[in-house]
Amino acid sequence: KGTGFDTKAVRTIVRLRKKDQAERQEEESILDLYKAALGMV
Repeated sequence: KGTGFDTKAVRTIVRLRKKDQAERQEEESILDLYKAALGMV
């Protein structure tokens, strides 16, 4: 916080770095599919 970083975003980045690339891509594609179905894209 003191350095100006958004703590929620930093935690998300750290969590994503722990996952392998295939798992991360699968989650992103599912999220994109749901967003498209809800008209959010």
